[in-house]
Amino acid sequence: MQDLIVAGCSLAGIGATTVAARAAAPDVRVPVGVRLGYWGSPCEAVTYVAPHGGHFTRRHLTPTLTGFSDQAALIAALDAGTIDAASVNLAALLGPLERGSRVRVAAGLHSGCLRVLARDAVALDSLHDLGGTVIATDALHGPAMNLLSAILMRAGVDAQHGVTWTVYAPPDLEAALDAKTVTAVATADPLGFGLLRDRKAQPYLDGTDGNFSCGGDIAPGHHCFLALSGRFVERRPAAAAAVTRAYLDGTAAVARGVGPAAVAESTGPPDADVHDALGMLGSYTWSASTAIVVQEIEITAHDFRRAGLLARSTDPEDLAARAFADLVHG
Repeated sequence: MQDLIVAGCSLAGIGATTVAARAAAPDVRVPVGVRLGYWGSPCEAVTYVAPHGGHFTRRHLTPTLTGFSDQAALIAALDAGTIDAASVNLAALLGPLERGSRVRVAAGLHSGCLRVLARDAVALDSLHDLGGTVIATDALHGPAMNLLSAILMRAGVDAQHGVTWTVYAPPDLEAALDAKTVTAVATADPLGFGLLRDRKAQPYLDGTDGNFSCGGDIAPGHHCFLALSGRFVERRPAAAAAVTRAYLDGTAAVARGVGPAAVAESTGPPDADVHDALGMLGSYTWSASTAIVVQEIEITAHDFRRAGLLARSTDPEDLAARAFADLVHG
């Protein structure tokens, strides 16, 4: 195999309750420590490069990273205020928000890290063709399964009773795809990317055109969002605004070139193979935005409620208004 050369890989190149009035305070002018959490997904690139990237240091932020075993533990830490910020799947956050979590959502970051793949994508003319099939997933009621369930229900496919959901270990999943006992796979990376890389499955739905993302009715949408501790937003609004801007800038930097982030991921968390990191990060849509966050939360909450993933009594508009923190438009 030829040696991989990534040009220009200096890490320095990477970088409701209305709080807008307080968040409009000037950027912090003295070094401020911020605690960023991660759960080990390759899509958390902006978090991984934060300690070395200029987008945080130029805003006088000194980030430290804390790893968690899974997204649920990370979201619980955000709610408790033991970390300040993290990138999370909205599909994983809606349940805690419904239950009263004080986590705030400040920006959409990217899409593509959740995938729906098919053994034979050409054979699936529409979502209705998934009715009566076996769909493999990386975690029962995980973000990929829940998001696909909501989209299926919107299309009139009974995702609770008309589809069989099964979790496989990666080697067993490849065997099931080869044996044609599985029609589709709803999963997060790195499993999804690995199936594509090894040509065990084909792309079926993704976030590039809104077919498989939050807020797909109004824009291509996102999978992962910047989530902040409610305590952090309320007590340190200037620092929360600076963190939001750093994530927006850092996401734009990854969009311009994934090389530095891929190198960072191969030398630190999540300890990825640099070739795989380049492939995964390069396949995502990095389009950070605060403009439609409220609508994305509301639309996805509507879909989750229809699918029985949120209670019928949950008001999606109220949930979205409570969750959003407008930190950069005050």
